[in-house]
Amino acid sequence: MALRELVDLRQDAAALCADLAQLALAAARGTAFQQSLPDIVRTHRLACSRDGLAQVVEALGRAASPARISRLASLRDLLVRARALALDPAAAQELLDFSRRPSVRLHGDPGLHGALPPVAAERDLPALRMREERADMEQALAQAERASSGARSAVWEAAQAALSEIGASDPADAALALHERGWAPPQVPDAAAGATEPAGTSAAQGAESPLVRPAAPPEPELDPATAACDRFLRETDALARDLGAWLFERDTGTRAAPSGAERHDLLHFLHAPRCAGAFPRGELLRTVRRWAGMLRLDLTAGGTVGLEEEERPLQPQGAHAIPVDPPHDIRIVVRTTEGPRGVAGVLFAVGRAHLRAGPPPDAPPEDLWLGDAALEPACGSLFSGLLLDAGWLRRCAQAELPRDDERALAVGALLEARLSAARVLGSLEALRSGLGTRAEDVYRELHARSGLAEVPPSLALRDLDPWLGSWGDLRGRSLAAAMREFLRELFDEDCAAAARQPPNCGTRFPRSRPSIR
Repeated sequence: MALRELVDLRQDAAALCADLAQLALAAARGTAFQQSLPDIVRTHRLACSRDGLAQVVEALGRAASPARISRLASLRDLLVRARALALDPAAAQELLDFSRRPSVRLHGDPGLHGALPPVAAERDLPALRMREERADMEQALAQAERASSGARSAVWEAAQAALSEIGASDPADAALALHERGWAPPQVPDAAAGATEPAGTSAAQGAESPLVRPAAPPEPELDPATAACDRFLRETDALARDLGAWLFERDTGTRAAPSGAERHDLLHFLHAPRCAGAFPRGELLRTVRRWAGMLRLDLTAGGTVGLEEEERPLQPQGAHAIPVDPPHDIRIVVRTTEGPRGVAGVLFAVGRAHLRAGPPPDAPPEDLWLGDAALEPACGSLFSGLLLDAGWLRRCAQAELPRDDERALAVGALLEARLSAARVLGSLEALRSGLGTRAEDVYRELHARSGLAEVPPSLALRDLDPWLGSWGDLRGRSLAAAMREFLRELFDEDCAAAARQPPNCGTRFPRSRPSIR
């Protein structure tokens, strides 16, 4: 079954993406939703049906060319999410509305100011200077979050049911299958086999020798995501517990978990560190434009990327890139804030927006709307990682930071990556054992280990994702690091080769640095 034989299904899926993008745009703006999720499901019955998902799964099993496999896999990833949405649209709508419903009652003044919506509490929490105020707001947020536990469990069960329809017996294996593109497990050579002997020869000779003990039974193999996340946490534990804990205590005045640090302390360390004053709120966009001007990079991508700066009460913090009609109309909605995270967030959104503005207008719908789950995080991290470059901070952000503050920025990025690994492991546990007490306990332990802070019980399950979005985020960070190193070596080699040329030899030096697009 060729892709052209799925024309109706693919067109309906593209229309579904457009409607969901309008919801995402309204959420980023803090404006009213023009459509509800149940209405969207009724409008796109084909894309949300069991038959549509089955057609794509069958076509993917027959696909042979890499391009066809990639596009069909992207379509399958969308349709399995659409199928989960169709199984319980009311619960999904309840979760969507919950973040805007006034339900967070701060201690002491519920009658004076009334209840806050969770989106406003989450936006204001990291910037509070007094630890008691942060703890009070987080406790009120955790208390309000209990009201959404029923809808969250229903959405999780719908996701597990949808994952079971793509052919895998275990929901965790099915979720991992959505991320198989671009991931190859490392090839481990057989240590028992010699450099010139096949593995079977050494095994046979060893069996004949009475001095060779029988090999121990092999340990159960871990899936690639679990193995990679476990290894990443092990290899960075010492750095996080040594330098990370010292900087954490220096900035927050609280010792890392299990010695008292809580989730709100971690948010304060990440969003409002000691060096936050070096990144004024009014200079955020000017910093990004200054950087783009140095590279001669058109931030609007020929007029297709628009920037919105209007602030509203229900608007979340940060920058959000929304592909409204790729590649013709991509919006970046920004609510500026003081601190390095504000600059990094805008850079991240610019990378994501330029990814969606890149394909030609006649590209297939899968290339315009979809793709590997690691692509958007990779493009965003490629730009936001500039914040860790001391030269970039001086030239573009015009910030002269002490050495320990530069280290604090790097440690913050490390803790975020470790938290992504913790979410992957916690989500896999929830897919295998259910979204219950066991998954909550596992993730809380992982959060304390990876992020140096305890998370309240009612906020723990909220971080888990049946689609393993954090696994895509972690892979995207890895890809961005590899791309950044490749580009740096490439440009450095060009500059070094030009510098080695004798004078007046006809070598032409570029007027400006190449534009990364």
